[in-house]
Amino acid sequence: DASFKQQEGFRFSARDVAIMRGKLLNVPVLLGSATPSLESLHNANQQRYQQLILSQRAGNAVEPTLHLLDIRNKKMHNGLSEALIAELNKALTNNEQVLLFLNRRGFAPTLICHGCGWVARCRHCDANLVIHNNERLLRCHHCGREQRLIPNCPACKIGELMPLGLGTERIEEALRELFPNKTLVRLDRDTTQRKGSLERYLAQINDGKADIILGTQMLAKGHHFPNVTLVAIVDVDSGLFSIDYHATERLAQMITQVSGRAGRAEKPGKVILQTRHPDHKLLNTLIREGYRRFADTALAERKEAALPPFSYHALLRAQAGNPNLPLAFLQAAAALAKTYKASHTQILGPVPAPMEKRAGLYRYQLLFQSNKRSDLQKCLTELITNIDSITHAKKIRWSLDVDPVDLF
Repeated sequence: DASFKQQEGFRFSARDVAIMRGKLLNVPVLLGSATPSLESLHNANQQRYQQLILSQRAGNAVEPTLHLLDIRNKKMHNGLSEALIAELNKALTNNEQVLLFLNRRGFAPTLICHGCGWVARCRHCDANLVIHNNERLLRCHHCGREQRLIPNCPACKIGELMPLGLGTERIEEALRELFPNKTLVRLDRDTTQRKGSLERYLAQINDGKADIILGTQMLAKGHHFPNVTLVAIVDVDSGLFSIDYHATERLAQMITQVSGRAGRAEKPGKVILQTRHPDHKLLNTLIREGYRRFADTALAERKEAALPPFSYHALLRAQAGNPNLPLAFLQAAAALAKTYKASHTQILGPVPAPMEKRAGLYRYQLLFQSNKRSDLQKCLTELITNIDSITHAKKIRWSLDVDPVDLF
């Protein structure tokens, strides 16, 4: 998954380094995953990898059943539908553990004025400040900037400030109101900062001293909770629409991994996905036919669009406090690269990054795409050799990301 790609400093893929080292040492490399990347599956299809499929769960546990819960026009209690609440109550009444997943920490991702529409924004990033109600803070999840939670709208002075959207804190508050006699454990970056806190929470869960488990992606894989019979993905729709073509792959991996926390022992598992798009092709393919069928469909779409793994990408990123500098640098880099006529590499951009400003720096990027990796390597090698000759090269921060796993 994306965690194997180093995203800061010297960028590299630990997976690809392991494969190359195995090749150099003439030793086999084992890649294990319930949700292999589309690139790995493509390599298996091309006979570059030998594929071994484990057809049964550990301990012969039965696969959980997945259900799409249509919440359109349904009454919601802070993100929880009445149908989901009924399922939670049923499982808890049977002394079974339930797990709720929401990959967004904080109380709500947006603070908005109901009167004039003002939104609390970070001054240093193109992002909203996230409400952290327990600490009475507004916090930017990109640069770390914090400020006290304000009582009044600074624009119109009279409008009511309201939280917009869902975070784990808000779901926790709702669950404590609904099930006051049940023990709840919330696992996210905010609750596990202290040394040993994660281990204590996991021990509490495995000892049966937690009835409700709520958390973010740190719950998605690698945990064995034998008494969890019901898993609920609170907001599956947030991953359906993105400008990054990797997004649907990540969503399918997340759904599959989170679903795997249910029914890992003798008791059967059930997974509920709340959605306002119950007819979405991706969701239905994944639920009815499984991750592998989804992957085959996604690979066919990538092939038609000439996207990786059917082409090869590299992203040249540049950033500076003055927006004109990275733009001028990348324009010059594009012009220089286009002089390498033998490279057969398409150059797209430069364009602003999806989040143009982060931590006070303006960010732009230049995309290189080629049908042959060797052509891409030739182009990039020549460019990097001559890049210091570009005006402003020493006034900006730049990085080259080969096979980027995201476009942000």
